[in-house]
Amino acid sequence: MAEHQFNPEAQSRLEIQARELHSAKRIAEAVKLLRGVLATRLEFQGERHFQTINARSGLARSLRAIHQHDECFSLYSENIRIHREKLGPEHPQTLRSLSRLANTYFAAGRYEDARPMFVDILARRVEVLGRDHPDTLRSRSSLANTLSALGEHSQAVALHQEIIEDRVRVLGSDHPRTQLSRARLETARQAARTG
Repeated sequence: MAEHQFNPEAQSRLEIQARELHSAKRIAEAVKLLRGVLATRLEFQGERHFQTINARSGLARSLRAIHQHDECFSLYSENIRIHREKLGPEHPQTLRSLSRLANTYFAAGRYEDARPMFVDILARRVEVLGRDHPDTLRSRSSLANTLSALGEHSQAVALHQEIIEDRVRVLGSDHPRTQLSRARLETARQAARTG
């Protein structure tokens, strides 16, 4: 294919179509489209271009939805490597890629692997973004969910209670994330009661 045939707008349209397929639970079709987009972007834009990084992340997201975790680990790890090289280890985008990898470990049921990652990401986000940043609050929630999955229910309950207080203060009592935190707290409390 000649260089002049590369059309970034066409690739972006394919990515939008893939997101729609993903939302419609037609994940295999989305994966097929995203594999093609990633291959094209790698060829014409290179591995470090932000659109290539986004394409890699989009493919990983769809693969995670169909439990193809090993390939997700690889794709997210590649993004982390590139973000560290381009932006540094503490950059919010690097931390976002690390969080996506940790969430993939969680989705794969590898809670012992996810836990130290969430602890590390949370500490860095507090330092870089502050305690009340939405990404920091999400990291705290991910850690609480992981503690619950590991059977550490009283710790999970305490952390969920803190998150709710902060989300009410930052986002408001009726915000969907605040509501989600309340539901997660109740689930953690029930798990703590039943042991």
